[in-house]
Amino acid sequence: MTRLLVSASILGLSMALPATAATITDWNTDNVQVGATPPDGITGESVVYDQSVPPIGTASTSGKIVFTPPEAGSPGIKVVNSAYPDTGKSSTLTLDGCIMASSTATCDSPFQSGKRIKQVVTGFDPVDLVFDIDDTSTTESVYQVFGRLINQTSKSLAGFSLELGFGVGNDFVQATAADGISFSTLFTAQPSGSGPVSTQFPFGLFGDADTNPNFLLDGFFADERTGFDTTVTTAKIESSAIYGPYSSIFGDWMSAGLEPQGLFWDFDQDPDTDALLMAWETAPGVWELRRQTGQTCDGVVCTEGQTLASYITGDLSYISGLLGTTDLFTGAIEDLANLNLNYAIALGDMTGQSSFTLRTTTYGTPAVPLPPALPMAAAGVFALGLLRRRR
Repeated sequence: MTRLLVSASILGLSMALPATAATITDWNTDNVQVGATPPDGITGESVVYDQSVPPIGTASTSGKIVFTPPEAGSPGIKVVNSAYPDTGKSSTLTLDGCIMASSTATCDSPFQSGKRIKQVVTGFDPVDLVFDIDDTSTTESVYQVFGRLINQTSKSLAGFSLELGFGVGNDFVQATAADGISFSTLFTAQPSGSGPVSTQFPFGLFGDADTNPNFLLDGFFADERTGFDTTVTTAKIESSAIYGPYSSIFGDWMSAGLEPQGLFWDFDQDPDTDALLMAWETAPGVWELRRQTGQTCDGVVCTEGQTLASYITGDLSYISGLLGTTDLFTGAIEDLANLNLNYAIALGDMTGQSSFTLRTTTYGTPAVPLPPALPMAAAGVFALGLLRRRR
């Protein structure tokens, strides 16, 4: 479970909001170069800058929002104002809406319906997402955020932070308790027991199926959740160490393009659904088979694939032959670069404000100087290629 430290400065803040509260109305794209919706299966992007665009001028960027139809389209983020209950077992909170991907899904749509915002991190400067508000509402409001951060910095990441404030780039000012906005402490992030914030590398790679109603197969690498521990204050969520097995297998949060290769089973020949990871390349030319074809059932429903009791090692030709199907392809295990985020934003009296900023900052792994004898050896380290994986 994600372990969470909550500052005493915000305990009760979202329980005792002022009599009037703002409503989030839309994603403000003044600092975004919005991309058009491409054809199905092609990924579009809306690039986020540190100042208004156009003209771009001296503006710089460290991130973008991506979208791939038919799952989602331009601009990549939408705000939905529709009340729905918090899904926590002991929660009595009613959420007023959500910030999510610009798909056809709604805040309470089912699992794998395209709700997560795909925020790609390309650099180490802050990425500022601005949201317009209506400050005339007379009811307090809490909005769930369906987030995903995708590391495309070409470097391993040691962590991240999320901040609430006002302005973008050099003009950004972090919010205080007096500003009427905070990260909600009443929200119950999933899975149960995570507190108001949870982070997790995707469940298909790490997780116990017995604890998740959406899965019958345990995670490919481990039957244990893994992500970042977090500390929460009024206007900041800060990561600390990685909990669970991710770091013991892969080290820090790896970048897209550096992931190991996987062998995937396209069991339904449908390019719009995820193929199932069956084996991975543990060393150049050495593959480990962890799953086999067939189905896993719980007596009511079934899912494709079965987890092997003991893993099998061999070259790709041998491992592929054991699976007995031609519906196989290789590609990068992209989800190792993806971190899912679950949290909520509480809005109180924001009189006089027309918008707020959600700032994301990621931190690279500090460079470790090599001993004098090692540079030549380091230059020869095997680099895994990036092959396109169907999604």
